[in-house]
Amino acid sequence: MLKTVQISANSKTGPIAVTYRSGEHETYGTCPTSCSLHPKSETGTAQIDSEYLQAVFDSVPRGGQAWTYSHFAAEALPLPQPNKTVINASCDNVADAVRAVELGRPAVYAAPLESADQWPRKIHGVQFARCPAELAENFSCQQCGGGRPLCARGAREFVVVFVAHGTGKKKIGKNEKGGCYAASGPTAIQWHNTRKKGASNDAAALRVFVRGLPYGSFLRHHIAGDVGLEVGAS
Repeated sequence: MLKTVQISANSKTGPIAVTYRSGEHETYGTCPTSCSLHPKSETGTAQIDSEYLQAVFDSVPRGGQAWTYSHFAAEALPLPQPNKTVINASCDNVADAVRAVELGRPAVYAAPLESADQWPRKIHGVQFARCPAELAENFSCQQCGGGRPLCARGAREFVVVFVAHGTGKKKIGKNEKGGCYAASGPTAIQWHNTRKKGASNDAAALRVFVRGLPYGSFLRHHIAGDVGLEVGAS
């Protein structure tokens, strides 16, 4: 199920186009069971929805930029290509982030709360730098990188670090399931409503949405949700 928003009210992204994706039967149904942030991993999936993944990869606004994040294994995600959506490998630990970079995939790292003052730093030859929006007030994806958001740069050799945030932030980096920032608050409300009211043909709805966006738009796919194929979906 897909929800599309042409102008987001999210302060972190800024007024750009965004989407939310949920399962048909369970909100977390498109998320991989392997994600350590997943508080209900038994409701996730081990399989990527290849048709939808291709739609995401293709769905870049005319003259614009698009990016997203996935907790599926880095090697299962498409390599960056010009005029395609940048799909960041969202990593739960430093080793996975370094490996993703070595595989040629752009990577981000969900870092523990107590590590906030440790960035930037270089680990195993790979630079880790914190998301600029976490370091300044009134700063968003729309302003990031002087019009080239860091997460929308596919051919990069540095990892973008997101320090744990949300109500489950203390679980990040611990031997405990959970910590997903979309598990509560306004994001959770939007995400849960997607399961009830979102478009049922995700791939088709996304392609139509992108064609209608103004020239030069930014699009952040999946404020919440992933590219998985929900078990038992129709």
